[in-house]
Amino acid sequence: MIFSSSPFRIPNSEIGNSPNVPRALLVILRVYLGVILFITNLGKLTRDNPFAEEMLRFLRGAATRRASAPYLHFVQNVVIPHATLFSYLVMTGEAVAALSLLTGTMTRVGAAVAMFLFLNYMLAEGRMFWSPDSEDAAVFFIALVVFLGRAGRVWGIDRYLAKRWSKSPLW
Repeated sequence: MIFSSSPFRIPNSEIGNSPNVPRALLVILRVYLGVILFITNLGKLTRDNPFAEEMLRFLRGAATRRASAPYLHFVQNVVIPHATLFSYLVMTGEAVAALSLLTGTMTRVGAAVAMFLFLNYMLAEGRMFWSPDSEDAAVFFIALVVFLGRAGRVWGIDRYLAKRWSKSPLW
């Protein structure tokens, strides 16, 4: 290897099983996703009016945004009547996923929570995975790559958890 004496060389133990792409590169995606969720959640916690009010305004406009009939039915009959509960669930999910991804602790759980959140954001906007303007679809796939790549095993707490409990699917 040409850069074997470089201080930025990734140790062989952190490269993973792929001969082409080091697993350590997934750290970039993991931290990026964690920062996005952290900043989004921080904005919800520090605003003047409760997040439930903004969420209700957004969801009431879901009918005009081509949301699918089953999702629209779910939003109108379950989410809107319990908007305060769902606003706390969204904020809690974002906080848990952000902390998980930023620290590399139970990263697969954090990535799964992020995928669930972004899927719901996408459906509420009436977009699908193939929509070229869907940011939520893009971050959904980033979360999927983080989940499948077990990104917490490099420069994260999952590395130590995987050594102790190697057969657990959580890390």
